[in-house]
Amino acid sequence: MNNLALFVTHSLFLTEDQINDLIDGRTVGLIGCCVPVWVDAKTGRTNEPASEIFCEYLIHNSHGKNKDVSLMKKKGYEIFVPNSDEWEKPPALDFEKMSLMTSEERMGYMKERDKWWFNNPRPPNIENLKNGYLRFEVKKTKQKVQRKEYSAQHVIEIAKMKRLEDSLTF
Repeated sequence: MNNLALFVTHSLFLTEDQINDLIDGRTVGLIGCCVPVWVDAKTGRTNEPASEIFCEYLIHNSHGKNKDVSLMKKKGYEIFVPNSDEWEKPPALDFEKMSLMTSEERMGYMKERDKWWFNNPRPPNIENLKNGYLRFEVKKTKQKVQRKEYSAQHVIEIAKMKRLEDSLTF
């Protein structure tokens, strides 16, 4: 049984130009912050309070690799943001058909559509950055460090630089 786990939170802030570059499919390089926390599930011990580590990041919007995180040895992380093409839209509404339905049939039809949305929510993707914030998770199993196996979970939060600037107090 794997008792060792790594939880890493990545906080990245992008300028408007960097967001536009990413949406257009270009790679963006920047300095960001991560907080790695090691947990031993057997004992419940952690290395908290964990240190903030500032490191290099390369962020890609690539259709070849989707929603992934990899380590750049002694430099930082490479992140592949989720793309919008991995999700299928719901069936289109047929307003002509709906106009011929009784009130009860229409309510049942809309109830089924609501159920579809509940079961198929739109996952976070690069398009969320247009609104200033994207958050997604990447889980990796069977990673190794010094011959010890561990699981890793990365939480990636990407926001507009304005969000960071607005949080600063003087």
